[in-house]
Amino acid sequence: MLSRGIARTRTKIDREAKVEEILDLAERRLREGGYEQLSVAALARELGLAQNAVYWYFPAKDDLFIAVLRRMLEDLAGRKPRGDVGHRRRILWFTDQLEPLSRLRPALRERAQHSEVAAAFLEELEALLSRMLANALRGEGVPEEDLPLAVEAFRAAVEGTYAKGMSRARRRKVFEYVLDRLS
Repeated sequence: MLSRGIARTRTKIDREAKVEEILDLAERRLREGGYEQLSVAALARELGLAQNAVYWYFPAKDDLFIAVLRRMLEDLAGRKPRGDVGHRRRILWFTDQLEPLSRLRPALRERAQHSEVAAAFLEELEALLSRMLANALRGEGVPEEDLPLAVEAFRAAVEGTYAKGMSRARRRKVFEYVLDRLS
C-alpha cells in the first residue's frame, strides 16, 4: 500500500494492526461494561502483551478511551444516511446510533474533570453534536433565532430518554413529539 507516494514500512503496518487490535478489544469492553471495564492490564493480558506495550500505543487509559470514542464516532459518520432521506429521518437515525456513546458520556464527563485529553474531546464532541443538530433543525424549518434553544431542548430530550432507559420505540415517539413542537 502507498501512503502519500511512499511505501509504508512493515513496522508501520504492524503498529497499525496492533493499534486496531487494542482498539477492537477496548471498544468491546466499553460496550459491554462501560469505562469501568476498560482495564489496561486486562486488555494487555488478553492480547498477550506487556501492560507497558499498551501504554506505548496509548500513553494513558484516557488516551485509549478517547481513541475508542473517536473511532466509534468515525464509524457512525461513515454509516450516516444519504442526504436525500430527509432531515427528520437523519435526526432520528443519529439519535438511535448515539445510544452506545450516550452510555459512556457520564464517564467521559467525569474523566474530563481530571484529564486534558478527555476534556478536549468532550468539548469537541459537544460542539460537533450541537452543530450537526443545528444544521438538521434548520432543515426542519426551525427559525435561525430559535436554533440555540431548539438544539438545547432536543439534546436534553435525547439525553433524558437515554438516562431513563426508554425503549427505542418510546424514544422515537418522544423525539417525534419534540421535533413537531420545534418546527
